Amino acid sequence: MTTDAAMDEWELDALAPPLPFEEHWLPRRPYAGKSKTGGYYRTDRERALTMPYIESNPKALRSLVITDHDGGMADEIVAHAGMPQPSYVALNPITKSGHIVYALATPVIMTDAARRAPVNLLARIEAGLNDVLAGDVAYGCRITKNPQHTDHLTLWGPDYAVYQLKDLARPLDELGALPKFKTTKERRKALATTDSGRNIDLFDLTRRWAYRHRGDYDQISRWLQVVQDYAWDRNVDLIGPAYDKGPMLTGEVNQVGRSIANWTWRNIHHTFSEIQTIRGRRGGLKTGPTIPVAELARRGQAGGRIGGKASSEAKAIAARRNATKYNVDAILAAALEED
Repeated sequence: MTTDAAMDEWELDALAPPLPFEEHWLPRRPYAGKSKTGGYYRTDRERALTMPYIESNPKALRSLVITDHDGGMADEIVAHAGMPQPSYVALNPITKSGHIVYALATPVIMTDAARRAPVNLLARIEAGLNDVLAGDVAYGCRITKNPQHTDHLTLWGPDYAVYQLKDLARPLDELGALPKFKTTKERRKALATTDSGRNIDLFDLTRRWAYRHRGDYDQISRWLQVVQDYAWDRNVDLIGPAYDKGPMLTGEVNQVGRSIANWTWRNIHHTFSEIQTIRGRRGGLKTGPTIPVAELARRGQAGGRIGGKASSEAKAIAARRNATKYNVDAILAAALEED
């Protein structure tokens, strides 16, 4: 049970909480319902807020990071774990299970092909929070307790309890709970309990395929359908079995496919065989004159530098030649940063 001293740190007024909940709750026409077991329907925001259960985030955005704690300590476990105070905890007043929620100052766009780093960090944070807060790994994150409804006991954090991703990643890293991985297999295992991990995995699988096949299509409608079909197949065959939450929903998969299809349509115009040909051709080009061995020896004897310039001009030439090799992944990554 929560002690009186600990309760003093929380705000219980659901009508005037410190956190402006509706500013961070972003669905435009959310699903809402009377029971956590189902019966949800789309409605306007005002009516949804009269229901006990509401959609947590839009499919394409994450502004609320939610951990579902079923262990009867949702009101205390954050302090025990040494994590920052949540924006709020929506409790079952009898069992003390509930949703521990961190509001993000900057929502994470899940379908932005140009910025995947925030999605990757969000997935690692979700995995870490599930670990230290004893989160239910089967929780789908789609529906959450409405913190403004009287069916739930909501403990509101202070007004400053709105966070950037790094504010959550740092304490998790200090606790040794922020997953680290080097390979796809390690990543899939580390993020198996997360919702965002599925997005990362499906995005990477689909984009790598799309990079190599974009040039084979000359109609965007056909290309869009093919990419979405490929994403759906990977979602069923690979994502579903690999993640505790199962496959992603159809709408989420289509959004991932649409983002990749649109980006590759704008930025890639060669077939994979043409890319390989260009790469080989550019890798074989000479980019500068050959320096005589005697001249190289003279420069080496001169102490390694002549007139303030690096003496190994051969190394500089080699570096320029390597820089001209056609590396499709590097080019795509650079373009993503600029897009």
